Amino acid sequence: MIQGFRTNGVGELITDNQEISGGWINVNDPTDEEITKLVKTFNFPRDYITSVLDENENSRQEMLKEEDEDAASLIVMQYPHLMIGELGYIEYVTLPISIILTKNTLITASKHTPLFITKMIQNQEGYKIDTTHQEQFVLRLLWHISASYIHFLNDIDDETKKLELQLTKSTKNEQLFALMALQKSLTYFLTAISSNRPILDIMKETDRFSKNSVARSFLHDVIVENEQAETMIHQYREILDQVSNVFSAVVSNNLNNIMKILTSITIVLTIPTIIGGIYGMNVDLPLSQAPNAFWIVLLLMLIISIITAWILKKKNYF
Repeated sequence: MIQGFRTNGVGELITDNQEISGGWINVNDPTDEEITKLVKTFNFPRDYITSVLDENENSRQEMLKEEDEDAASLIVMQYPHLMIGELGYIEYVTLPISIILTKNTLITASKHTPLFITKMIQNQEGYKIDTTHQEQFVLRLLWHISASYIHFLNDIDDETKKLELQLTKSTKNEQLFALMALQKSLTYFLTAISSNRPILDIMKETDRFSKNSVARSFLHDVIVENEQAETMIHQYREILDQVSNVFSAVVSNNLNNIMKILTSITIVLTIPTIIGGIYGMNVDLPLSQAPNAFWIVLLLMLIISIITAWILKKKNYF
Protein backbone atom coordinates (compact mmCIF):
# COMPACT_ATOMS: atom_id res chain seq x y z
CA MET A 1 0.00 0.00 0.00
CA ILE A 2 1.27 3.45 -0.93
CA GLN A 3 0.32 6.52 1.10
CA GLY A 4 1.37 10.07 0.29
CA PHE A 5 1.70 12.83 2.88
CA ARG A 6 2.84 16.42 3.18
CA THR A 7 3.05 19.00 5.92
CA ASN A 8 0.44 21.75 5.74
CA GLY A 9 0.78 25.39 6.71
CA VAL A 10 0.18 24.77 10.42
CA GLY A 11 2.76 21.99 10.71
CA GLU A 12 0.37 19.04 10.60
CA LEU A 13 0.75 15.98 8.40
CA ILE A 14 -2.05 15.55 5.89
CA THR A 15 -2.76 12.89 3.28
CA ASP A 16 -1.81 13.88 -0.25
CA ASN A 17 -2.35 11.01 -2.65
CA GLN A 18 -3.06 13.25 -5.62
CA GLU A 19 0.64 13.69 -6.41
CA ILE A 20 3.18 10.94 -5.99
CA SER A 21 6.05 13.45 -6.09
CA GLY A 22 6.83 15.78 -3.22
CA GLY A 23 6.58 15.35 0.55
CA TRP A 24 6.64 11.89 2.08
CA ILE A 25 5.55 8.54 0.67
CA ASN A 26 5.07 5.62 3.05
CA VAL A 27 4.99 2.13 1.53
CA ASN A 28 3.65 -0.80 3.52
CA ASP A 29 4.03 -4.39 2.26
CA PRO A 30 4.24 -3.27 -1.38
CA THR A 31 3.03 -5.35 -4.31
CA ASP A 32 5.08 -5.86 -7.48
CA GLU A 33 2.95 -3.28 -9.28
CA GLU A 34 3.50 -0.68 -6.58
CA ILE A 35 7.24 -1.34 -6.51
CA THR A 36 7.45 -1.01 -10.30
CA LYS A 37 5.49 2.25 -10.18
CA LEU A 38 7.81 3.81 -7.59
CA VAL A 39 10.98 2.59 -9.32
CA LYS A 40 9.90 4.11 -12.63
CA THR A 41 8.73 7.35 -11.07
CA PHE A 42 11.78 8.05 -8.93
CA ASN A 43 14.42 6.12 -10.87
CA PHE A 44 16.13 4.07 -8.17
CA PRO A 45 17.16 0.38 -8.01
CA ARG A 46 14.37 -2.07 -7.32
CA ASP A 47 16.18 -3.59 -4.34
CA TYR A 48 15.83 -0.28 -2.49
CA ILE A 49 12.29 -1.41 -1.68
CA THR A 50 12.34 -5.18 -2.13
CA SER A 51 15.00 -5.45 0.59
CA VAL A 52 12.38 -4.79 3.27
CA LEU A 53 10.52 -7.94 2.22
CA ASP A 54 13.49 -9.94 3.52
CA GLU A 55 13.23 -10.04 7.30
CA ASN A 56 16.93 -10.94 7.55
CA GLU A 57 18.12 -7.88 5.61
CA ASN A 58 21.07 -6.11 7.28
CA SER A 59 21.37 -2.39 7.88
CA ARG A 60 23.16 -0.71 5.00
CA GLN A 61 23.43 2.45 2.94
CA GLU A 62 23.90 3.25 -0.71
CA MET A 63 24.85 6.52 -2.41
CA LEU A 64 24.68 8.33 0.92
CA LYS A 65 28.06 9.99 0.52
CA GLU A 66 27.54 10.91 -3.12
CA GLU A 67 27.05 14.57 -3.93
CA ASP A 68 24.76 13.90 -6.90
CA GLU A 69 21.43 15.45 -5.91
CA ASP A 70 19.60 13.64 -8.70
CA ALA A 71 20.66 10.19 -7.48
CA ALA A 72 18.47 8.49 -4.89
CA SER A 73 20.16 7.53 -1.61
CA LEU A 74 19.22 4.58 0.56
CA ILE A 75 19.36 3.94 4.29
CA VAL A 76 18.21 0.56 5.60
CA MET A 77 17.84 0.34 9.36
CA GLN A 78 16.55 -2.31 11.77
CA TYR A 79 13.60 -1.37 13.98
CA PRO A 80 11.96 -3.40 16.80
CA HIS A 81 8.58 -5.02 16.30
CA LEU A 82 6.26 -6.64 18.86
CA MET A 83 4.73 -10.01 18.05
CA ILE A 84 3.43 -13.20 19.66
CA GLY A 85 5.86 -16.11 19.26
CA GLU A 86 5.04 -19.65 18.14
CA LEU A 87 4.68 -20.77 21.77
CA GLY A 88 2.20 -17.97 22.50
CA TYR A 89 4.52 -15.70 24.48
CA ILE A 90 5.36 -12.03 23.89
CA GLU A 91 8.41 -11.72 21.67
CA TYR A 92 10.23 -8.82 20.06
CA VAL A 93 11.90 -9.13 16.67
CA THR A 94 13.69 -6.68 14.40
CA LEU A 95 12.64 -5.85 10.85
CA PRO A 96 14.21 -3.70 8.13
CA ILE A 97 12.90 -0.31 7.07
CA SER A 98 14.12 1.45 3.93
CA ILE A 99 14.50 5.22 3.89
CA ILE A 100 14.95 6.45 0.31
CA LEU A 101 15.98 10.04 -0.29
CA THR A 102 15.12 11.35 -3.75
CA LYS A 103 15.47 14.91 -4.98
CA ASN A 104 12.06 16.11 -3.79
CA THR A 105 10.50 13.17 -2.00
CA LEU A 106 11.37 10.98 0.95
CA ILE A 107 10.13 7.39 0.78
CA THR A 108 9.87 4.92 3.65
CA ALA A 109 9.15 1.26 3.00
CA SER A 110 8.54 -1.63 5.40
CA LYS A 111 6.82 -5.01 5.54
CA HIS A 112 4.86 -4.01 8.67
CA THR A 113 4.16 -0.39 9.53
CA PRO A 114 6.30 0.55 12.57
CA LEU A 115 4.45 1.96 15.57
CA PHE A 116 6.30 5.28 15.39
CA ILE A 117 5.26 5.80 11.75
CA THR A 118 1.64 5.11 12.69
CA LYS A 119 1.92 7.78 15.38
CA MET A 120 3.48 10.18 12.88
CA ILE A 121 0.59 9.67 10.48
CA GLN A 122 -1.84 10.30 13.35
CA ASN A 123 -0.02 13.56 14.28
CA GLN A 124 0.39 12.39 17.86
CA GLU A 125 2.20 14.63 20.31
CA GLY A 126 5.95 14.14 20.08
CA TYR A 127 5.69 12.54 16.62
CA LYS A 128 4.95 15.55 14.44
CA ILE A 129 7.31 15.95 11.49
CA ASP A 130 8.12 18.42 8.73
CA THR A 131 8.30 16.77 5.32
CA THR A 132 9.91 19.85 3.72
CA HIS A 133 13.30 19.23 5.41
CA GLN A 134 14.55 15.82 4.32
CA GLU A 135 17.64 15.65 6.52
CA GLN A 136 15.75 16.55 9.68
CA PHE A 137 12.97 14.14 8.70
CA VAL A 138 15.49 11.30 8.27
CA LEU A 139 17.10 12.08 11.61
CA ARG A 140 13.68 12.19 13.24
CA LEU A 141 12.97 8.70 11.87
CA LEU A 142 16.31 7.39 13.11
CA TRP A 143 15.74 8.93 16.53
CA HIS A 144 12.35 7.22 16.79
CA ILE A 145 13.94 3.90 15.81
CA SER A 146 16.47 4.19 18.65
CA ALA A 147 13.77 5.41 21.04
CA SER A 148 11.63 2.39 20.07
CA TYR A 149 14.36 0.08 21.31
CA ILE A 150 14.43 1.88 24.65
CA HIS A 151 10.62 1.78 24.87
CA PHE A 152 10.51 -1.97 24.23
CA LEU A 153 13.45 -2.56 26.58
CA ASN A 154 11.45 -0.90 29.35
CA ASP A 155 8.56 -3.23 28.50
CA ILE A 156 10.95 -6.20 28.70
CA ASP A 157 12.08 -4.96 32.12
CA ASP A 158 8.44 -4.78 33.27
CA GLU A 159 7.80 -8.32 31.99
CA THR A 160 10.91 -9.54 33.81
CA LYS A 161 9.69 -8.00 37.08
CA LYS A 162 6.31 -9.73 36.65
CA LEU A 163 8.07 -13.04 36.16
CA GLU A 164 10.21 -12.42 39.25
CA LEU A 165 7.03 -12.07 41.35
CA GLN A 166 6.06 -15.58 40.25
CA LEU A 167 9.50 -16.93 41.04
CA THR A 168 8.91 -18.20 44.60
CA LYS A 169 5.86 -20.32 43.81
CA SER A 170 6.54 -21.51 40.29
CA THR A 171 6.72 -25.25 39.63
CA LYS A 172 5.97 -25.20 35.90
CA ASN A 173 7.90 -24.27 32.76
CA GLU A 174 5.67 -21.42 31.51
CA GLN A 175 7.81 -18.73 33.10
CA LEU A 176 10.95 -20.31 31.67
CA PHE A 177 9.44 -20.23 28.19
CA ALA A 178 8.50 -16.58 28.67
CA LEU A 179 12.05 -15.79 29.80
CA MET A 180 13.43 -17.65 26.81
CA ALA A 181 11.30 -15.49 24.48
CA LEU A 182 12.61 -12.31 26.14
CA GLN A 183 16.21 -13.54 25.92
CA LYS A 184 15.73 -14.26 22.22
CA SER A 185 14.31 -10.74 21.80
CA LEU A 186 17.42 -9.20 23.36
CA THR A 187 19.60 -11.22 21.00
CA TYR A 188 17.67 -9.77 18.06
CA PHE A 189 17.98 -6.29 19.56
CA LEU A 190 21.72 -6.53 20.12
CA THR A 191 22.37 -7.76 16.58
CA ALA A 192 20.18 -5.04 15.06
CA ILE A 193 21.51 -2.15 17.14
CA SER A 194 25.08 -3.19 16.32
CA SER A 195 24.12 -3.27 12.65
CA ASN A 196 22.58 0.22 12.85
CA ARG A 197 25.58 1.86 14.51
CA PRO A 198 27.93 1.89 11.45
CA ILE A 199 25.24 3.66 9.41
CA LEU A 200 25.12 6.47 11.95
CA ASP A 201 28.92 6.70 11.87
CA ILE A 202 28.81 7.06 8.08
CA MET A 203 26.20 9.79 8.39
CA LYS A 204 28.59 11.78 10.59
CA GLU A 205 30.97 11.88 7.63
CA THR A 206 28.27 12.90 5.15
CA ASP A 207 28.06 16.58 4.23
CA ARG A 208 24.28 16.76 4.13
CA PHE A 209 24.08 15.60 7.75
CA SER A 210 27.21 17.27 9.15
CA LYS A 211 27.51 20.72 7.54
CA ASN A 212 24.30 22.09 9.01
CA SER A 213 24.69 22.75 12.75
CA VAL A 214 21.06 21.83 13.51
CA ALA A 215 21.32 18.50 11.64
CA ARG A 216 24.72 17.78 13.19
CA SER A 217 23.35 18.38 16.69
CA PHE A 218 20.31 16.22 15.98
CA LEU A 219 22.51 13.43 14.60
CA HIS A 220 24.54 13.55 17.81
CA ASP A 221 21.32 13.07 19.80
CA VAL A 222 20.41 10.09 17.62
CA ILE A 223 23.82 8.49 18.21
CA VAL A 224 23.53 9.06 21.97
CA GLU A 225 20.05 7.48 21.96
CA ASN A 226 21.37 4.52 19.99
CA GLU A 227 24.29 4.06 22.43
CA GLN A 228 21.90 4.23 25.37
CA ALA A 229 19.76 1.52 23.80
CA GLU A 230 22.83 -0.65 23.24
CA THR A 231 23.94 -0.22 26.85
CA MET A 232 20.48 -1.12 28.12
CA ILE A 233 20.41 -4.23 25.93
CA HIS A 234 23.69 -5.49 27.44
CA GLN A 235 22.43 -4.72 30.95
CA TYR A 236 19.04 -6.40 30.55
CA ARG A 237 20.62 -9.35 28.81
CA GLU A 238 22.83 -10.02 31.85
CA ILE A 239 19.87 -9.57 34.18
CA LEU A 240 17.75 -12.02 32.18
CA ASP A 241 20.58 -14.56 32.17
CA GLN A 242 20.80 -14.36 35.95
CA VAL A 243 17.03 -14.47 36.42
CA SER A 244 16.81 -17.47 34.09
CA ASN A 245 19.45 -19.36 36.08
CA VAL A 246 17.75 -18.53 39.38
CA PHE A 247 14.36 -19.42 37.93
CA SER A 248 15.56 -22.87 36.87
CA ALA A 249 17.03 -23.49 40.32
CA VAL A 250 13.88 -22.28 42.10
CA VAL A 251 11.56 -24.39 39.95
CA SER A 252 13.70 -27.45 40.66
CA ASN A 253 13.82 -26.62 44.39
CA ASN A 254 10.05 -26.09 44.55
CA LEU A 255 9.50 -29.47 42.93
CA ASN A 256 11.89 -31.05 45.43
CA ASN A 257 9.98 -29.45 48.29
CA ILE A 258 6.70 -30.80 46.95
CA MET A 259 8.19 -34.29 46.61
CA LYS A 260 9.55 -34.03 50.16
CA ILE A 261 6.12 -33.09 51.52
CA LEU A 262 4.38 -35.86 49.59
CA THR A 263 6.95 -38.37 50.80
CA SER A 264 6.41 -37.26 54.42
CA ILE A 265 2.64 -37.58 54.04
CA THR A 266 3.11 -41.05 52.57
CA ILE A 267 5.25 -42.10 55.55
CA VAL A 268 2.63 -40.86 58.04
CA LEU A 269 -0.21 -42.60 56.16
CA THR A 270 1.79 -45.80 55.90
CA ILE A 271 1.81 -46.28 59.71
CA PRO A 272 -1.98 -46.88 60.06
CA THR A 273 -1.82 -49.12 57.00
CA ILE A 274 0.89 -51.28 58.55
CA ILE A 275 -0.82 -51.52 61.95
CA GLY A 276 -4.21 -52.19 60.32
CA GLY A 277 -2.63 -54.90 58.19
CA ILE A 278 -1.06 -56.58 61.20
CA TYR A 279 -4.30 -56.58 63.21
CA GLY A 280 -6.16 -57.82 60.18
CA MET A 281 -4.31 -61.14 60.29
CA ASN A 282 -6.22 -64.15 61.63
CA VAL A 283 -3.79 -64.87 64.52
CA ASP A 284 -3.68 -64.10 68.22
CA LEU A 285 -2.42 -60.56 68.78
CA PRO A 286 -2.07 -58.33 71.85
CA LEU A 287 -5.36 -56.72 72.83
CA SER A 288 -7.20 -58.83 70.24
CA GLN A 289 -9.53 -60.17 72.95
CA ALA A 290 -10.04 -56.84 74.67
CA PRO A 291 -13.60 -55.45 74.45
CA ASN A 292 -12.33 -52.04 73.22
CA ALA A 293 -9.59 -53.43 70.98
CA PHE A 294 -10.72 -51.41 67.93
CA TRP A 295 -10.57 -48.07 69.73
CA ILE A 296 -7.30 -48.94 71.43
CA VAL A 297 -5.66 -49.86 68.11
CA LEU A 298 -7.12 -46.72 66.49
CA LEU A 299 -5.73 -44.57 69.28
CA LEU A 300 -2.35 -46.30 68.91
CA MET A 301 -2.34 -45.53 65.17
CA LEU A 302 -3.18 -41.88 65.85
CA ILE A 303 -0.49 -41.46 68.52
CA ILE A 304 2.25 -43.04 66.42
CA SER A 305 1.20 -41.01 63.35
CA ILE A 306 1.23 -37.76 65.34
CA ILE A 307 4.66 -38.54 66.79
CA THR A 308 6.01 -39.41 63.35
CA ALA A 309 4.57 -36.20 61.84
CA TRP A 310 6.08 -34.16 64.71
CA ILE A 311 9.52 -35.72 64.14
CA LEU A 312 9.33 -35.04 60.38
CA LYS A 313 8.18 -31.48 61.03
CA LYS A 314 11.04 -30.94 63.45
CA LYS A 315 13.49 -32.08 60.79
CA ASN A 316 11.84 -29.68 58.30
CA TYR A 317 10.30 -32.36 56.11
CA PHE A 318 6.95 -30.58 56.17
